[in-house]
Amino acid sequence: MHLTSKRVGSGLAGLALVAGVATVAAGGSASAAGGTKVTSVAIATPAKTNDYGWNAQGVAGLQAAAKAYGITKIKIVPNIGYPTTPAVLQSLAAAHYGLIIAHASGYDTQAKQVAAQYKVPMVTYDIPTYLSPGTLSNITTSSQQGAYLAGVLAAKTTKTGTIAVIISASDTNWYEMEGGYIAGARSVNPKITIKTAQIGSASYDDSAGGKRVATSVIATGADVIFAMGDGSAVGYLQAISTAKVGHKVWYISDIGDFTPIDTAHVMLSSVLWNFTNAYKTFIGQIQNGTFGRKGYNLTLANGGISLAHSKYISTSVWSLITKAQSGIVSGSISVPDTTTAGQVTALLKK
Repeated sequence: MHLTSKRVGSGLAGLALVAGVATVAAGGSASAAGGTKVTSVAIATPAKTNDYGWNAQGVAGLQAAAKAYGITKIKIVPNIGYPTTPAVLQSLAAAHYGLIIAHASGYDTQAKQVAAQYKVPMVTYDIPTYLSPGTLSNITTSSQQGAYLAGVLAAKTTKTGTIAVIISASDTNWYEMEGGYIAGARSVNPKITIKTAQIGSASYDDSAGGKRVATSVIATGADVIFAMGDGSAVGYLQAISTAKVGHKVWYISDIGDFTPIDTAHVMLSSVLWNFTNAYKTFIGQIQNGTFGRKGYNLTLANGGISLAHSKYISTSVWSLITKAQSGIVSGSISVPDTTTAGQVTALLKK
């Protein structure tokens, strides 16, 4: 699962790794449990950390995890893009931070090599086989579970009988959430009309593209739109906020909560990703000497994935969503895991 990158990264050209350093360094000290006490953490993000999405959630999760362990030394290196990834990760490794988050799966290959060379604990994304005792672990997501709940909400909210889902890139996570959304909506109304659209192959931060595509699906009659993206979400919100179609159009976002900038009151909900428990788990593993043996999957059951309960969701609808969540957690409801565009298309045709 999650074999396609969350973001498309640059190649390894120019990656010059230097000699490794001792495992126990400035970021930690020897632990009685055979591990290393973590005294500092760091995160490198591809874009700005005020995006209310991927970058913001990663930073918030690390800050919360650090606080839980009494760690006050937190290094945030934002908006690095991809060309400078090797240099940034090497710099953090050379500073011996006790845990380093390489916050984009486009960083995975570089992060793996830097972690191995410097012998520092590094976290990557989306590739569950990226494990190495003491130096490398990963986060994957079952985000389709939250998207299923969003589909239930959309189907119970729509007045036109048409809903939509927009993705910003050719991304495994987005395909999974598309499939979950489609399945959730059809669990309420098998005949519901579902429109799908995509901005581009890697248009995560394309705000203008988000506005353009959202405007086009609104024109098809969709009045509840689940739209995924990062910076492109600002464009989605603009299009939905200014829609002039004679009826209310609702927005369901992903990863973060855009309510603080929702001046038009169109935010119905969001499929939230919370990294706090994952990072807390990794810090604990480093300190007890088990880091790198097992990754962490964000799910409904562990709170890594959830659906935001806004004031616009009625008690009866939320009760239905809660029931669906219980079914997913117990296994009585099976959510499809569509990891490719072809699988999403096939699901739509069923």
